[in-house]
Amino acid sequence: MKVSYSVAILAFLLTCLVVVPNLSFASSPLHLAGAGYLDLTPNTGPVGIEVTIMGQVTTTPDIDQSCSISSPTNGAIITGQACTVNGGGSNSGNFTGSFTVGNVPPGEYVIEITACAGNDGCTPSLGDFVQTIFTTQGNSESNQCCKPEIEISPYGAVPGYSVQVFGSGFSLSDTTCALTGPAVAAYSCQVSGGTLTGLFVVANVPQGYYQVAAVGNPSGDAVSANVGVS
Repeated sequence: MKVSYSVAILAFLLTCLVVVPNLSFASSPLHLAGAGYLDLTPNTGPVGIEVTIMGQVTTTPDIDQSCSISSPTNGAIITGQACTVNGGGSNSGNFTGSFTVGNVPPGEYVIEITACAGNDGCTPSLGDFVQTIFTTQGNSESNQCCKPEIEISPYGAVPGYSVQVFGSGFSLSDTTCALTGPAVAAYSCQVSGGTLTGLFVVANVPQGYYQVAAVGNPSGDAVSANVGVS
């Protein structure tokens, strides 16, 4: 009788482990830096501002000798870059540097630091790398009134998960809309009175940040934001 009772308890616990999913990713902040991290100061600002970088990218500090700054979203955002690994005699894989924000439209952009062996930088995403987001506000002379905006919720998800998109400021003439980007597997989208609502399924893509664009028609107004895939 004692054996049967123990078996029943074990079967119940196994059933709970199988049936109850782990949805912690939906409520926890997405962190794609692996063993490292990347801080930008500031992390938002207008075109032409200088941004300083600091962090740790490497898991092999005795191998990585150089680093480079790039953006898989739009490389034009990176100008006047400088990046150094193990500055000041550090041997822990720390990096420091800076870049000037190039002339790109307002929006969110992925900033990536890649470190590798050698002394001449390395190919983005092929060494040890970390990513984070910089939000540009355009240049100070541009008119920021009445531009469309979107918000993605949740900000991070796994492939196959459904993500909502909320938008405002679209043209009053828009009657249909579309969601595009490499992380969009399938979507639905509605726009009316300048307000957009949509839903998309995250595609089976590698871990990282991906740009999702919302386009209103027939005006063609568009705006993008990033979703993190883990």
